[in-house]
Amino acid sequence: MSYAIPTNELSLADRKSFINGAIEKGILRAVDKLGVARNELIVREAHPLTDFPGAWTTEYYVSPAIAAVGWGWAGNGVAVGVLPVGRVAVFYKAADADPAPAFTAVRFRLGPTGATTIASFFFQLIIDNKIESDFYFSEPVIYDPQDNVFIQAYSRIAVHAAEELSFGCFIIEKVGAVVS
Repeated sequence: MSYAIPTNELSLADRKSFINGAIEKGILRAVDKLGVARNELIVREAHPLTDFPGAWTTEYYVSPAIAAVGWGWAGNGVAVGVLPVGRVAVFYKAADADPAPAFTAVRFRLGPTGATTIASFFFQLIIDNKIESDFYFSEPVIYDPQDNVFIQAYSRIAVHAAEELSFGCFIIEKVGAVVS
């Protein structure tokens, strides 16, 4: 079951538990998919351009301007970014820093056309009051090496400028790929 959890409802221990749980699930998946031992892996924060080429064109999470109500791309106008060989991605939270957010939901999909939804999070109630702009996912969203990372956001406004919908995401990869 996928649902969004407001940050202000979580203790520091809860947050650490979400983060550590996401990392552990990512490490287990990387051990399985990459065929390496735990001690051969590193965990680091994701960089939008470096780790999701095609989905974002800068090292900054920002959506394109939206022209219609409905599901649109969460990246820089491109729906799909292929996760490079040797990397597992683990998304564990999101944030919308816009003072008047137009997005109400985000969904993580697979495949070149996004035919399969692997998780969906509705967050309008959480961020509309803007106590905090971020929220955690009830479960981490994991992409395997060479998966098509297809992330969409739902806009409730017909036309609005680019919006900063950012993600907490870890990359688990073999030591030496990016960091040694």
